[in-house]
Parts: sequence; structure tokens; C-alpha cells
Amino acid sequence: MTSIRRGKRSFVLRFKMPKASQLSNEEASKILHLKLLGKTVKEISKLLNRSKSMIYRVLTRKTPYDPKPRSGRPRVTYIRSDKRMQRMASSQIITVREITRASRLQISKNTIHRRIIESSYMMHAKMAR
Repeated sequence: MTSIRRGKRSFVLRFKMPKASQLSNEEASKILHLKLLGKTVKEISKLLNRSKSMIYRVLTRKTPYDPKPRSGRPRVTYIRSDKRMQRMASSQIITVREITRASRLQISKNTIHRRIIESSYMMHAKMAR
């Protein structure tokens, strides 16, 4: 942290560490190979330009390396319900509100509108919400 003084006020500047890129399967296999060759964790981290904690994590993992899925809000609709909504919108002139009622899901009309627009095979015009 660095503090800057301007007049009577002082400001504190905080620097965040950048997020590391995800480790590929190729890099994980390199780490395991280098460890089998007798290299230390410190040497491996310097060779691959990765943190020592990342190297330890790969070496102590019992299962093959698979990156964790990214966090985020789970989808409300599934592929099947998305296709049903797209089918309803493409086969007849129907409003988004009517699709919402017919879908029997508790989702907003904006979500339905977004799912219809996401479909790549459908040409969309301005739809009534």
C-alpha cells in the first residue's frame, strides 16, 4: 500500500495482484515430469514461472488435473426449455408474455426474450414484450 498526502487529506492506493491464468493439462504434466526427474518445487516454479502453491496443488492432487468450473449464476432454463421457447416463437406470432405463461416456468419475460435472441438459427424482428 502506498499513501499519498494532498493538503489535509491523505489517500491510500491499494494494488491488487493480477489473477493467474488457468493451468493447462500440458503444464500439469510438465510439473509432474519435472518432479519425477528430481527437481524441487522452487526450481519447478522458477522454470515454469508459476507460484510454489500452484506447484504443490498439482503435486498433491489425487485426480488428474481438471480446472474448476468458473463461478457464476446457474441458468434458470435448460436446453430443452430453451428450444421449446424458440419453437413457439418461430412457428406462430406470439408475444413474449404469452410464451412466459405457456412455459410453466417462473422466469422473467426478459429471460425469454434473451433466449430467443440467443438462438442462432432464428431471424428475429422486434418482438412485443
